[in-house]
Amino acid sequence: MKRFAAVVVVGAALALVFSPRGPLGGFWAPSAQFPKPEGAVLAGFIAEGIVEAVAFGVGVAILLFGRRWFTTRAATPTKGAIAWLTACWLFASWLPHASLHQHIGMQPAQILPVEWIFHVGNIVALSALLWSLAASQRSATRQATQLGDHASSSLSPSTQD
Repeated sequence: MKRFAAVVVVGAALALVFSPRGPLGGFWAPSAQFPKPEGAVLAGFIAEGIVEAVAFGVGVAILLFGRRWFTTRAATPTKGAIAWLTACWLFASWLPHASLHQHIGMQPAQILPVEWIFHVGNIVALSALLWSLAASQRSATRQATQLGDHASSSLSPSTQD
């Protein structure tokens, strides 16, 4: 758990340093067309950026350390891997999405692929995550039912005379 938390902190710090307004984020610096917020709006965007940076760090930590956690809790290793990858995407994708919005600005033809990749990507990821969890729940219910049937049949009195 300490390694997970350390990766979250380091990942968040790196995300802030490499964000569009960070000291090393020049490769996707905000577009000249992107509005420059001030006052309370700026504070809101800073707070949002911090939340996105922490979420990015959580996504990286899940990517590095979370696979076993997911695969041991899912009905199959494949469903666990799907849940693991979708959790990574759902946490880590917000920072690059917001950064690309700032970098591209309000150019509809250029922002459309970003919207498709991130918004549709999140919808697909959430659907895959729910599918893998629902499949795990159905499997667990089926196993519990089978165990219950087996236990009740082994406890029933013998019909032999």
